[in-house]
Amino acid sequence: MINTTNDPSTPPTQRSIGELVQSIKDEILGVVHHEIDIAKKELTALGIKVGIIAACAAVLLFLLLSAWVMLLFAAATGLQALGLPAWASFLIVAGVFILLGAIAGLIAFLVSKKLKAPETTIETAQSAVGAVQGKRRSNTVSYDDTFEELYGKPAATTVTSSSSS
Repeated sequence: MINTTNDPSTPPTQRSIGELVQSIKDEILGVVHHEIDIAKKELTALGIKVGIIAACAAVLLFLLLSAWVMLLFAAATGLQALGLPAWASFLIVAGVFILLGAIAGLIAFLVSKKLKAPETTIETAQSAVGAVQGKRRSNTVSYDDTFEELYGKPAATTVTSSSSS
């Protein structure tokens, strides 16, 4: 007797193959949707925490930048107190920072010249895309491969024939 309901409580022996496949499909979809819901909740909580961290970091950077400007004025005023004119003291402080910026830019340029693409990641991603598309990799085994292609040596063929008259 075949049960035409898709009720999971019905014993599997009373359901058809189509019903079993549909039940498996429904259960897999339920698991996937459940996992997506969990991921959404986790990512929302994580996003809120990241937002708080970003806001605090922005406030911190603003306050540090403000303190930095005050330190620069203090350095220029200190040079002025040593007897330099105001324009010269500010020019010296600006020149030091232009020089430091040029050094940092040169270091960044030299490091950027040494950058290269993440070859292993690209290769892995391409093979994953190929697997999803059904493309066969060069080192996979197929039913069409012969023993010699797989192992590099001819197969020992022992065929026994029994002849009856």
